[in-house]
Amino acid sequence: MQLTGIHHLTAISAKPRENLAFYTGLLGMRLVKKTVNFDNHNVYHFYYGNELGEPGTIWTTFPYAGYGVRVGAKGAGQVVTTCLSVPTGSLEFWRHRLSEKGVVTSDLEAHFGEPAIGFSDPSGLRFELIAKLSDIANVWFGLSSVLGPRL
Repeated sequence: MQLTGIHHLTAISAKPRENLAFYTGLLGMRLVKKTVNFDNHNVYHFYYGNELGEPGTIWTTFPYAGYGVRVGAKGAGQVVTTCLSVPTGSLEFWRHRLSEKGVVTSDLEAHFGEPAIGFSDPSGLRFELIAKLSDIANVWFGLSSVLGPRL
């Protein structure tokens, strides 16, 4: 079988309410599914994605705050930044939106000629938004007020 892409990414995070508010309320991701961690039934497993929950759009988290899990240390062999694409021309919208909620952003060097900004979620997970004209067709317009201006 040939792999054609990534199905989903998973991260350990902190508080469940902050997690939901950040990803659904601020970033505009859809909560596709909420389950529990099969190894620890006290911990949620949140699945976020696009409006159809398509493979390749899924970001999942295990919010472990209060369960004795130490804060992770970044090191060799770990993913330290997750990149998300946004429509070309929307980075100023995102800077303003994130800033309004107290999220510090930084301008980044262009990725293959495509502008980007960086920020962290409430758990300290690092993200980059990369403006890509080619991804405009995949924007979830059901959340157009969250995703920024249409082009």
